[in-house]
Amino acid sequence: MEDILKKIIAQTAQDLKARKKTTSLSELKDMSAYSREVISLHQSLKNGSGIIAEHKRQSPSKGSFKCPMNLEEVVKGYENAGASAISCLTDQPFFGGTLQDLIDARAVLNIPILRKDFLIDVYQVHEAKAFGADAILLIAACLNNEELKTMSLEAMNLGLEILFEVHDLEELNRIKEVTDSFNIEKYIIGVNNRDLKRFQTDIQNSKDLLPHFPEGVIAISESGISNPEVVKELRTLGFEGFLIGENFMKTERPGASCEQFIKAINS
Repeated sequence: MEDILKKIIAQTAQDLKARKKTTSLSELKDMSAYSREVISLHQSLKNGSGIIAEHKRQSPSKGSFKCPMNLEEVVKGYENAGASAISCLTDQPFFGGTLQDLIDARAVLNIPILRKDFLIDVYQVHEAKAFGADAILLIAACLNNEELKTMSLEAMNLGLEILFEVHDLEELNRIKEVTDSFNIEKYIIGVNNRDLKRFQTDIQNSKDLLPHFPEGVIAISESGISNPEVVKELRTLGFEGFLIGENFMKTERPGASCEQFIKAINS
């Protein structure tokens, strides 16, 4: 099967080149959201439901989710449902998102927003800040250690927090090396249960990797979570956060679905 991740990264690099020509780094820094004080994703996860509810219009494996609600309705519904944070996909070719989605979400929310995208350049870190994100996603499979460290330090310098995403033990060990001297309140680590090469999901991936996590770091399980009982089980193992999108977005009222889900995991 085709390696979807390689295809996405190639397209991301091409689109990024075009955006850099259109908007300079100094222009990003002049945007109003660039100077706003960010909301801590770490604290929000610690103090709330632990659910990072995702807005995404489509996926490479499932196509369009055909959600009838607009972005503002979806993300505000998530917040009202008790989500700790919002994950906002800004990749356009494969997930149907835009940077404007960050601005629109930020305008109606009082909880942290994670920019979910395939970040491969420091410029994108500044984009995240300029368009209103509070945290960024850095995918170990997309970056080498030097790139991970450079982009992490840039993010933290801007006040942004980081979700490092791993898929296997080799990637987790790399993140542990990169973050060895970091403040553990400035980042979290997520296990993606979806193989980005084949887009198959397996919750066992989270269970297998958790024992190898660095002490004190918030552990997140991502993708393929549709059953509240799975969240309850993962909580007992030590996971404190859960990134869920498709399970909500495929319904007509994602906020209501999120509310029912959070009630179920707390029952």
